[in-house]
Amino acid sequence: MNLFAQIQDLHFPAPLPATLLEIEQHFDAPRVADVAAAAARAVQESGVLAKMPPGASVAIGVGSRGIANLPLIVQAVVAQFQAAGLHPFITPAMGSHAGATAESQTEMLANLGVTETSVGAPIRATMDVRQIGQLTDGPPLFQDLLSAGADHTFLIARIKPHTSFRSQIESGLAKMLVIGLGKQQGAAVMHARGVYGLIHYMGPAARVYEAQTNIVGGLAIVENAYDQTAEIHGLPACDIGAEREAALLVKAKALMPSLPFPQIDVLVVRALGKNISGTGMDTNVISRMKIPRQAEPSDGVDIATIAALDLTEATHGNAYGMGLANVITARLARQIDWKAVYTNALTSGVLGMWRTSMPMTMADDRRTIQAALRGCGEEQESARIVFMRDTLTLDRLWVSPSLRPGVEAHPRLKIVGERPLAFDADGVMCSPWDLSP
Repeated sequence: MNLFAQIQDLHFPAPLPATLLEIEQHFDAPRVADVAAAAARAVQESGVLAKMPPGASVAIGVGSRGIANLPLIVQAVVAQFQAAGLHPFITPAMGSHAGATAESQTEMLANLGVTETSVGAPIRATMDVRQIGQLTDGPPLFQDLLSAGADHTFLIARIKPHTSFRSQIESGLAKMLVIGLGKQQGAAVMHARGVYGLIHYMGPAARVYEAQTNIVGGLAIVENAYDQTAEIHGLPACDIGAEREAALLVKAKALMPSLPFPQIDVLVVRALGKNISGTGMDTNVISRMKIPRQAEPSDGVDIATIAALDLTEATHGNAYGMGLANVITARLARQIDWKAVYTNALTSGVLGMWRTSMPMTMADDRRTIQAALRGCGEEQESARIVFMRDTLTLDRLWVSPSLRPGVEAHPRLKIVGERPLAFDADGVMCSPWDLSP
């Protein structure tokens, strides 16, 4: 008998609230008014155009993240290069993501809106790499053959806090150089060093790429708490993995959204996925790392249990990060592409082991939430329950009435209504969200 048949009749009731408070959370959020113009201006101000003579080919590395306005930004960069007489093409710079095949990485770009038609340049993908150098007392470094074979390489990346460590350089252009362009092989050797490698090797590795490859620079994007473009900067190769990228990370951290309560008994997440975060759910939001021999964050929200209900369509079954949850639905479990999950996990090394563990699985949404409630360690009738769409969307939340005093006392929060917590006859949530097929 398989798992789903065995759990079909498993049910441990717990008292769920009949209604939820719908709340808005407001953040200070600078925003770029004209994204295409800002991207074009950033390319011009970076100085990279002067380093590339007309007629040269340029590989533009684009990653797997759901960056706001990504097709528009890529198109603006392509247009700048073409206006300068260059011949740009797009190449996936996403390590082992999307199942670690050229075809699936091209499909991932298409899912993000980056196609030949949308950006005006050809898409070329490979998983083949060549070694471009080695760090002293560290791992070898790699670059995919297509970008290495171009005259120049330029990257487009978002600068943001990493989901596994804290340092001056985290997620951004340096990481895309080492892990993105390094494909599965580069990602594997770097992740094999665990958190130590990510903290200590990223900056020095960027200097090796600057000296020994065709990298000319990159576009650094900072987003606000509403997943909107806040700033766009052009960095020459010498600034990647150095002080300018570090300064942009400080800005990104200051603009990042957060959950507004110091303690949550049950967090219900509608969907997780690689397009939301490299860990499915952003560890900076849920304050969980799940890394062997690494302490959990002590400065974030204290969440007792997390229930995850679904996968995003764009993650294509890659449920990497589901181990950050305590309970998932059978619907989520049925969508899992285990090859993609394990490829991602084993490439990530120690960072991926616990995060890919399959949590307790319940037959439907109602029973999943009830299981999380039974395991939260607090009085079930007065438990503090928060519902969120995903860890990118924190401007609108649904919370149990027990959190009303905290909402009314919080300067960023406003109650905008009440919604029933309701399920259909099959236990599938129909309010505050409709999760039926």
